[in-house]
Formats: sequence, structure tokens, C-alpha cells
Amino acid sequence: MIMAFCTLFSRYNSSMEAHMDQTIPERICFWGETEPDTPAFIFWSKDGRHVLSRGEVLDLSSRFAFRLTELGVQPGDVVCIALPNCPERVIVSFGVQLAGAVAMNGQILRSDGQDIIESMRKANCKTFVTDPNQENGAWGICSGFFEVVSDGEYSSEIKCVNVPSLTNVVYCKTKKPECEFLRSLPSNNRYVNNKMKPSDVVQIFTTSGSSGYTKLVQHSHKALLMLGKMFIEMMGEHGKYENSVYNAAPLGWAGGFPYFFLLAGWQQILINDSVGVPTDDLQFVWNIISQEDIRIAMLSSFQITGICKRRDIWESKNHKLYLIGTGGQPLKKGSLESIGQLTDAVFNGYGSTEVGVVSSIIFNEENMCDFKENIVGFAASGVDVKVVDSRMVEVQPNAHGEILIRSETVTKGYLGDPHLSTLQDGWFRTGDLGYKDTRGCLFIEGRSSDAIMHGPYILYPTWLEEKLAKCPGIKQNYIVPIPDKVLHHEICACVQLEEGAKTTQDDILHFVKGEVGAGISTAMNVVPKYVEFFDTFPVLNSFKIDRKQLAKLAIERLQL
Repeated sequence: MIMAFCTLFSRYNSSMEAHMDQTIPERICFWGETEPDTPAFIFWSKDGRHVLSRGEVLDLSSRFAFRLTELGVQPGDVVCIALPNCPERVIVSFGVQLAGAVAMNGQILRSDGQDIIESMRKANCKTFVTDPNQENGAWGICSGFFEVVSDGEYSSEIKCVNVPSLTNVVYCKTKKPECEFLRSLPSNNRYVNNKMKPSDVVQIFTTSGSSGYTKLVQHSHKALLMLGKMFIEMMGEHGKYENSVYNAAPLGWAGGFPYFFLLAGWQQILINDSVGVPTDDLQFVWNIISQEDIRIAMLSSFQITGICKRRDIWESKNHKLYLIGTGGQPLKKGSLESIGQLTDAVFNGYGSTEVGVVSSIIFNEENMCDFKENIVGFAASGVDVKVVDSRMVEVQPNAHGEILIRSETVTKGYLGDPHLSTLQDGWFRTGDLGYKDTRGCLFIEGRSSDAIMHGPYILYPTWLEEKLAKCPGIKQNYIVPIPDKVLHHEICACVQLEEGAKTTQDDILHFVKGEVGAGISTAMNVVPKYVEFFDTFPVLNSFKIDRKQLAKLAIERLQL
């Protein structure tokens, strides 16, 4: 049955436009039959290299789909996947989708596991996939919520008072003996659901919420394939001629979803996180890029600057990228130092889990002089962007306000939460603040949720961070709120100094007073009351700065 189904899919027009009317299983089947021995996913770890070919991806994931159907998983059911980056993660995710079910990222941010349990409850989750042997993993955190009714080697029937819909847990051992889980999938049983529509929900991404619980962001087959098309188009000429990419983002996150493989059949090179990260992770990443002869790499900004400053890492490899892609946080000028050394160009993209790709810009040696702080470029094809004031009225160029987005890739809604920030005419409220210049180029200056209420004044941290970044000796800084009985919040500058810098707290405060203090009344003064020095800053799994954790650390240090 599966081969006839895949043969039918392979007749589809190969243009990217035609793919928009397909489903994820159709793309998996198409590539599984198109040069099936071609590598699809290459995972690196300190133990070596593991390759999944296109044919293996289809074969193994369809076997896992069959196992899910044996457990009673039906089309449309939600399966929560709490696995690290590894070959098994690819097979499980695609297997869920081949079964016609919905794959949900099993994100855990709270040490008590209440967030993932609440997510599974809201999603009416049917099955939970986890590695029982993963150190400090999801099973160890969540198993206390479950009552095992019937225990098996590869799955168990369970009951969970907190998640009544949950019926079984699937054990996916990702460590040695190597590929035990993959070998356990019976070779004579395969399944592909061929009744899905492109508009059906196929993936739920999780994103942090203000309540401390994750939001469940739903996306359809069509939206995800359209995002892949946008990514490749925004890479310009590089996207036309390359067929492999290194991606540092986790597979379960929106930025790490395998768009490139599904849409264009690109090889995706990743790190196998189940084995453990090498001590020198920057050296490890560049070694992978060099050995695989990668020309396009998706890296976080701190990876770019970190590798660039480590000449010992890249000078001896004699390897240069055509393009480094980054996003998720404002592009720093330091990232552009990699141009001409690590890469020919740097691609900066702006978007979110809810809306996908919004805008981008590519910097190379010819246009580096056009760089400005907070620049995120021009809207992607098919995306409308406008900046509005508090009355939702569009403002003039260079006027600041909230960013609104309209696109076919906007989420189909938060599962279990009807309050999506979408206006009646389809515009999505991002909560991001910024402006567009006269050319239509977009600049993002922060989030409205990051606003600090400082007496009668509302401070958006990015503005003050830009001022403070000019202070001699400061490598990086973040502004966080500190509780205050009178002003509601006082201001704390969390600072990382350049190597060897002797800059003091008094130096910093004196500098800021010269930048912002003149002519401002005491009540409106935004000069930080506190300065705390840090060697490193806490970051989220998405590589964004964890402002809440940073504020907590600052408060603990100040003993307030």
C-alpha cells in the first residue's frame, strides 16, 4: 500500500508552488522514493556520525506510524514528543505525521513538570513519547503523574488524573545500545494515512507564556511548507543552488523544523544532543561545518561572534561559508565581523512561532555600511507588515508603534486558548515594538511585555541597552526591572565586560547620565539605580536571552 501511495505522490510537479497543495506525509513519501539512498539527516556527536537516508526516513517513520495505530492513535490525535535532537526524534515526529496525528513539542521549563502536564491536558494528548533513560529527562520529571496499568518493553498503558485523555507512553531509548529503538520497529508493518488535507493541523509548537505555562501554537501542513518556501526564497541565489544546511536550532522548535528537507530535499546536518555536548562546543560546530563542506549554516548570534573571535577554530580549516543565517534576537554589529572571514554574507531573519517568517535582510561586504541597530529587513513575499499606535491606527514611516502581521502562515490558533491576538481583519498583534523607515525596512526595538514601569515613565529596555552599549569596556548588556515600593520598578543594568576591561559601576553610571540624564526630571530619570556584572547571561532553549531569569539573578544578588 505504501509504495503505491508514494508513487502517486512522486508525480507531483516539482516546483515549490505545487508543493503548497501537498501534505507533510506526501513530501516524506516523495523524497523517500526520489534517490532513496541520498542522505537526508546527518547527526553528529562526540561518538561519531549517524546518517539517515531519504529511504530510511520513509521506511522507519512509516513503521513507527504503524506502531502508533496499534496503540490506538487515530487521525487528529495529539502525540507529545519529549526527545532531544537525535535520529529517533526525526523518525518519531515523521511517524506521528504519517499516522495522520498531530506532533506536539514536549517542552519542559518548570522543574516540577507542571507545564508539560498542563500542555498535554489542554491538547487532549493521547500518547507521550519519551526516553526513559535520559538523565534529567521528561520521563524522570513526569512519571510521578502516571499510573502504569500495563507495562511493556516499548510502550506502557497508563492513566493520568491530570491528563484524562492520555492512554499510553512510548519508550524511545536514544542512547546505547545504538539505534535499539529504530531496530525494534517491525520491518513488515508500515502505515501512511492518505486522507489528510493541506489545511489540517499537523504540528503544535510550544512557546513560553506570561503565566509560566506554555502556549500551544498550531500550524497546518500548508503553512509549514510555505514557511520552507519563504526561507529558501529569502536566501536569494544561495537558496537556488545549495542542497545542504547546518541548523543549530532544536527540531521541536519552529526554527528547527525540517522545512529544508521536506520542501526541497536538502540534507540537514544537526548535533545529536542525546549523547551529550562536547566541552568545546564552538570548535565542535565548526569542525562539523568544515567536514561536511557546509556552505549555509543557521547559527545563533552568540555562536557567530564566538566562533569569529576564536581564530584557532576556523583559520586552520580553510573553510568558508556562503551564508550564515541567524534570527530570534536583534542582530549585533559584531556578527558582521564574520563577513569575509567565516562567510560571504550574513542573513538576518525576523519572525515568531505564531506567524513564522516575517522579514529578512542579507549583509555582505558591499552593504555592511547600511547596518543599523535593530534592523530586521524587508517583508517576505506574501507577508503584510504595518506599525500601529495604541488605537490600532497605522503610523507614518519612522514613527514607532506595535508591529502587526498578516500572512497565510499565521497560526491557526492557540490550542486550548481561544484568545489569539488577531484582529477582525486578519492582522496578528505580535507584541513587538518598532518602526518602518521610508523604504519599508523594518526595525524591532523590543516587546511591549518587556516594558518596565518606572514611576510615571514606561521604559522599553532595548532603547536604554543601545545607549549603554556605547560605553567603553561593555561587551553586552541587558536592562531588567527590580521591584520598588515607590516607583513600582527600579532599573538594573546587567553588564558583561570585554576581556581585560576595568570599567566600574561609577564609570557606567557616569556614562549613562551623560547620554540620557540631561534635562530629565527626577521622576522621569531612567539612569539605572543598580549595576550588576555577569560573566555570562542565562538563555532559553531558543537561544534568546532569558530576561526573567536574569532579573531573578539580579534581585538575588542585590538581596532585595
